[in-house]
Amino acid sequence: MVILIAGGVGAKLGLVFKAATTIEQARNVTHVVLDKTGTVTLGKLSVVSRFVEDDLGFEPSSVIAELVASSRHPVARAVAADINGPQAGEPTIDEVEMVTGKGVQGSFRGKLLRGGSAQWVGMQTHRAVQPMLAQGLTTFCVIHGMRLVAAFGLSDTLRPEAHSVLQALAARNIRVSLLSGDHPTAVSSVATDLGIPPERVRASCLPADKQAYVKELTAQGETVLFCGDGTNDAVALAQAAIGVHLHTGDGAGVAASSAADVVLTHPSLSGLLTLLALSDAVTRRIAANFVWSAVYNLFAILLAAGAFVRARVPPAYAGLGEVVSVLPVVLVALQLKWFKASA
Repeated sequence: MVILIAGGVGAKLGLVFKAATTIEQARNVTHVVLDKTGTVTLGKLSVVSRFVEDDLGFEPSSVIAELVASSRHPVARAVAADINGPQAGEPTIDEVEMVTGKGVQGSFRGKLLRGGSAQWVGMQTHRAVQPMLAQGLTTFCVIHGMRLVAAFGLSDTLRPEAHSVLQALAARNIRVSLLSGDHPTAVSSVATDLGIPPERVRASCLPADKQAYVKELTAQGETVLFCGDGTNDAVALAQAAIGVHLHTGDGAGVAASSAADVVLTHPSLSGLLTLLALSDAVTRRIAANFVWSAVYNLFAILLAAGAFVRARVPPAYAGLGEVVSVLPVVLVALQLKWFKASA
């Protein structure tokens, strides 16, 4: 009954559980692994630096707009917004496909057209890209064949609650790691701001790398909670003891939502603290109910065996024993109705 009520309370607080066992298991978490873009940060990137090559023989903005048009990734959406959306004109890109954890690619005029991180397209040493990386910006580079078409440097903003949530996790002796597919400089900048030590930071991660990191921690005896927001996080969410999907409502995280054990319908990291606090509250009430049941049944057995020679229950009132045994359990469970979310 406690678990049933906890599920309803969690839903009101923006926690949707897929299995009741998750509510109890959350209090055992020893390590929280966070995705960066869209989880620790707001995922509302803006282009602050750009480079576009000259003499390409085609209009780059039209080509880039068509390339990123079907992508739901925050970086691709920010680039699309920067070039003001699809452009009218001749470019037609064939065989456009999303490469999970890397970017998007297609074929244009018989050559490979690829857009993604500087590492993926092999442009991290390009003279136009290096300054962006040095500033800790997230990069999105577009190449045609082996030639750089354009490079965009994007900045993001930490979630306002990020610092306080990590401090609260530290107070519970829970370690925190940060994973991202972004360039090491950009990831390191965020990790330093949040006080996450370098040994618990991983950059340039593919989805399989995130899964492997969670698996490694689990093998070390950690109970891992992974929190992410996008499709790139789906395999890590499934691998973790508890997978938490931070639902941002942009339609980009359907796979992540399906793989997660808990969905945070309010896009805030504070939901992690609410989850842990609710798990603590549930465990306390379950323990209290077990103690009451043990005490009551011990007393009832002794009474029935005649251990209390001066005490007897008239047959007319014997049925009240069932009420006395159940009522405290119900009342303790109902106390969860007044559970308050962590700030």
